[in-house]
Amino acid sequence: MAKAIEISYKELLDISPVKTLPLTVGVAVSGGRDSVALLHCLKRLELACEAQDVKIVAVNIEHGIRGEASVKDSEFVRELCAELDVPLYSFSVDVPAFAKQKGYTLEQAGRALRYEIFDGMTDSGKCDVIALAHHLDDQIETVFMRILRGTGIRGLCAMSVTNGRYIRPLLKYSREDIEDYIAANGLKYVDDESNLDTAYTRNFLRQQLGVIKRRFPEMGGAVQRLVDSAVENEEYFESVLPQIEVYGDEAVIKTADCANKAIAKRLILKACKALGVSQDIEEKHYAAALGLLCAENGKKLDFTHGISVHKDRDTLVFSRKKAQGGVGEIPFAMGSFDGICVEKVDLDGISFGTGEALFADLDKIPEGAVIRTRRDGDFICKFGGGTKSLGDFLTDKKVPLRTRDSLKVIADGSRILAVFGVEISADVKIDGNTKRAVALKIIK
Repeated sequence: MAKAIEISYKELLDISPVKTLPLTVGVAVSGGRDSVALLHCLKRLELACEAQDVKIVAVNIEHGIRGEASVKDSEFVRELCAELDVPLYSFSVDVPAFAKQKGYTLEQAGRALRYEIFDGMTDSGKCDVIALAHHLDDQIETVFMRILRGTGIRGLCAMSVTNGRYIRPLLKYSREDIEDYIAANGLKYVDDESNLDTAYTRNFLRQQLGVIKRRFPEMGGAVQRLVDSAVENEEYFESVLPQIEVYGDEAVIKTADCANKAIAKRLILKACKALGVSQDIEEKHYAAALGLLCAENGKKLDFTHGISVHKDRDTLVFSRKKAQGGVGEIPFAMGSFDGICVEKVDLDGISFGTGEALFADLDKIPEGAVIRTRRDGDFICKFGGGTKSLGDFLTDKKVPLRTRDSLKVIADGSRILAVFGVEISADVKIDGNTKRAVALKIIK
């Protein structure tokens, strides 16, 4: 039996992550049945509670996939918004070109571009939240798609009514409920013919699920109970998860926290989310990362979406590739450079072993020496004699792998004279013949 669709003022505030008024809701409107129903319903709410400062705006994105038909759909949305007196923000993107550039499917590319625009709307203050027209049948499709892709329990959580600044006011209503609302209010909408193309995974699945639903009409409620159960499980695990450490573009998991595989997988996902990646992490990725637990120190692998992970003694370090910046190579000189300081000091005032600075013989630093970060082939002369590769030297000094690429060094070609914050080489140590000294400091 169909349920009457109604969104109350209290319900809107309950599902909105933004609780302050006035509240501006941006409604994603394609012109299709679902989004038209959502826009109409929320506009009716706006009119009913005008004194309570709820404002509705519409967001339409023309994807550049269906040529003139897509343009006409956007024109329909403009006319609808004018009729309902709803401000409209219109955008046009080239999904096929973006998909080709990134190696995405059209579905993946369209989603990425849509959410980029939606995020821009909230970030710029044009609206406080984005309302999406997903409903119960979309939830069913999402659950089955994830099952077919080999999801874990977290994937069964599917869509939530509130997710960050996104809300889904229609998630408890079925497609039939929406059709009844459209008919009862005499609303016009457009049909996207691509929704009938079963070459798209979701369209194919929707067609098959329609057959199953006719045999099992309570399927929607059953799937939602599965989702609710998965959410309860995930909320519990989240409450007992150990902490991870995040340092800019790196997230660190202690290997001791990974003894339980269920906990370990959630920590891996948590690390990835901290680096901005929360989708397309599959069982193969978890297995690869967990395989590093017994690997030798320094073992590294490419993970997914530009993230790599490596074993660093008793931790797994997840890193996101960073843009090159800071010191490339500058001539050695006195002064402050990108977090470090080089200054002359009085020999009589030097206090060794305090940890505040390293001290070197200025006259032993050759002309042409530079300040830079480490490179392949670098080596250093140890205090006890002999040379060692810089990598092995830093390992001996127990310098974490995650910090090594940002260390500043003084170098004469591949010969390292000092590593700021770590050690100087025997080549530049202060001795009885030293006349001029410099202090090498890290600026905190």
